[in-house]
Amino acid sequence: MPTIGKIMLIDDSELVLNRVKGRLLREGYDVITVSRPANAPQLLDGCDVVLIDLHMPGIDGGEVLTLLRKASKGLEFQPQLFLYTADKTASRRHRAVGFDGALINKGDDESLVQQLAAALRFAKLKRMTR
Repeated sequence: MPTIGKIMLIDDSELVLNRVKGRLLREGYDVITVSRPANAPQLLDGCDVVLIDLHMPGIDGGEVLTLLRKASKGLEFQPQLFLYTADKTASRRHRAVGFDGALINKGDDESLVQQLAAALRFAKLKRMTR
C-alpha cells in the first residue's frame, strides 16, 4: 500500500512516539519518530509534515523549530512544521513562535488523524504552488 505522506514526530516520550506511530501507520502514513531533537535535522528530507512537542527537557519546541527551519533551507521542499500540544495557551500563539500551524488535543489520536489529514492537504497544496 502506498503511503499518503511522510510524517516526522518529535517528542521526548517514547510512549507517545510509539502510540502515535502505530496509529499513523494504520492510516497509511510513513512515520519517523525522534526522541532526541538534535537528530531531527538529518532526517528531515522527504518529510511532508513535522509534528513537534513543545515541552521537552533540555530543549523546547521553539528551539527545535529553529534548528529545522535552518536545516530545511537547502531542501527542495520545505516540510510544514506544526506544534503538537495539549497546551491551549501555547497553541494560540503558535504563529508568533514561527510554527506553520498547531495540532491540538495531544493524546486524542482520532483528533490527530483528522487534523493531520488537513495539515497534509495544506502541505501538498503548498508544494504544488511552487
